[in-house]
Amino acid sequence: MKHPFWYGKLILEDLGSQFNLDELFESLRTPGRHMCLRVNLLKASPEEVMEELEEKGYKPYQPFKEVPEAVCVRVEGPFEIPRLERFVIADKYAAESVYVGANLYSPGVLKSEAEPGREVSILAERTLEPVAIGISKIGREVPERGIAVEVTLSKYKAPKFRELKAFEEGKVYPQSLPAMVAVRALEPEGLVVDLNAAPGGKSFHAYELLKGKGKVISFEVSKKRANKMRREMRRLGHEIELMVKDSRYADLDFPELVEKADRVIVDPPCTSIGVIPKVWDEKKDEDMLNSFKYQIQFVKVAYKLLKKGGLMLYSTCTLTKKENEEVLDFAQELGFEIVERDTPWGKAPVKVVPYVHQEPGFFISILKKP
Repeated sequence: MKHPFWYGKLILEDLGSQFNLDELFESLRTPGRHMCLRVNLLKASPEEVMEELEEKGYKPYQPFKEVPEAVCVRVEGPFEIPRLERFVIADKYAAESVYVGANLYSPGVLKSEAEPGREVSILAERTLEPVAIGISKIGREVPERGIAVEVTLSKYKAPKFRELKAFEEGKVYPQSLPAMVAVRALEPEGLVVDLNAAPGGKSFHAYELLKGKGKVISFEVSKKRANKMRREMRRLGHEIELMVKDSRYADLDFPELVEKADRVIVDPPCTSIGVIPKVWDEKKDEDMLNSFKYQIQFVKVAYKLLKKGGLMLYSTCTLTKKENEEVLDFAQELGFEIVERDTPWGKAPVKVVPYVHQEPGFFISILKKP
C-alpha cells in the first residue's frame, strides 16, 4: 500500500490536474510544521501568551506580522514507532489524535490485545500502522470511558495547548493559520453573519477583530455542535447571537437580515481533504459532487443577506477545484465579483497546499456583492 487514500476517480482526476499526487498524499500524513493559537486580543496580548509558552519550555513565534494574534509552536517528529507484541487498535479519529501525542481514550478503542501496565503499540484501524506506543490501562475488556493507553511516544509531538492557563482563562483559541488569514482577509466590520459557524473559530475571530464595534450572528444547524460552541463562547467571553437553524433558509426565516449584512462567512461542509494529519482517508466521487450542490446553496443565501458593496468570505478545508474554483464560478454567475487580497501565500483566491506551504490544505477567497 503506497498511500492509504481511497479516493474516487473524479476526485483523483481533479486533484491530479493541480498537484503531484505522491507529494500531496505524503504531506496529508503529516501535521505540518507547526500548531498555532489565536490570541483573544480582547483578553490578552501575544507577548503575554508567548511568555507562558516559554515558561512551559516551548519556543513560540509569530509567523506573519499581518496576523499578530497568531502564535505558533513547531511540531516535533516524525519518530520511529516500533510494532510491539501487545497492541490496541484505535479508530481513525482517535488514531489521528494519538499520532500527534494525545492519550488514547476508551471510546476510540476498536480492539485490545493488551494487559494493564504493559507497553503496547497503538495501531490505526484499516491500515494497522503503528501511530504510538504507551502504557496500557486496560486489558482485553474495554471500559466505556477513561484513558485506555497513556502515550509515551507518538509519531509526532504537538504542543499541549489545552493545558495552558491562558486556555483555561479564554485568552487563546487553537486554530490553523490559514483559517486566521481567511478572516483577516474579510476585514470584518458592521454586521457579520457566519452561515456555517461550528466549531466557531471564524465567528470568534471576527468578533475579536470587531472590538465591540459590530455584531456577529452565527448559524449552526446541529444542536450538539451549537452547545459546544456556546461553551467556547463562555470560555472566551464572547457575546455572539447563535441561531440553531439551517442557514440555507436564513433569508426566509429572518427576512430582517436580507441586504443588511456587511460581511458573510461561508465555510461550508466539504470533503475535508486538506485536514491534516490523516492516517488514511476515503472519499467517493458523490461526496465531492454532493458537497458542491450543498455549498452553492449557502453562496445563494449569502448574496441575499449582503448589502450592496458587502463582502463574502468563501473558504473550505478541501483542495478540489469542484468545491472551490467551481463554486466561485457559480458565485460570479450569481453576480458576485472576486476581490483580490494579499495573503502570505500569494493573492487570494488562493489555495494553501500542505506539501508546498507546510500548512493544512485550505482555500481562501473574498467576493463582493456589487
